[in-house]
Amino acid sequence: MNVSEKIRTLRKSKGMSQEELAGQVNISRQAVSRWENGTALPDADNIVQLSKLFGVTTDYLLMDSYESDEDSPKIKENNKILHANLTRLAIIFQAAFLNACIYPWGDSNTIVLEMIMKLFPLLACSIWMASNHRYEKDLKQRAKNTKIESLYCLIQTVVFVLGYTLHIGVWSTLIILINLCAYIFIVNPKYMNRKLTR
Repeated sequence: MNVSEKIRTLRKSKGMSQEELAGQVNISRQAVSRWENGTALPDADNIVQLSKLFGVTTDYLLMDSYESDEDSPKIKENNKILHANLTRLAIIFQAAFLNACIYPWGDSNTIVLEMIMKLFPLLACSIWMASNHRYEKDLKQRAKNTKIESLYCLIQTVVFVLGYTLHIGVWSTLIILINLCAYIFIVNPKYMNRKLTR
């Protein structure tokens, strides 16, 4: 593959349009089109930006390769966002069900411990989400994801407070779990450019 073919292949593997790629590299969409058609080549700065964006080396982009797909460098999957999520999800589910089981303690001496136990599922999710940001290479996407995650935490907090004040612990826990599943299985892949991994 030559440079133009590699750029086109890498762009498509990321699910990006020519316009989106142009925005990432601060050039026009027409320039990206010329790169992919082979009528122009990216300059040195653009090559460095592209290699970082796609998670490949500059050598890979610049050198023509004739080897088979098996021998060519693998495109790095920079979506480690939900790595080991199944274990974390199990822990959060257990904590949430524990929250439901212990709901009305009614003992004023244990109110602080009760609040800590009830906030644990939300705290675990928040820490997990905050730790995901270190993998976000795209600053625009990172800003968008920060807003989505802030909204998610706000919803969880409101549900927690309502559940606690209205004494509907089991129902609030169920809503928290539904919100968590929607966030992981729908919002992450569809709106946050993240993939579910093991």
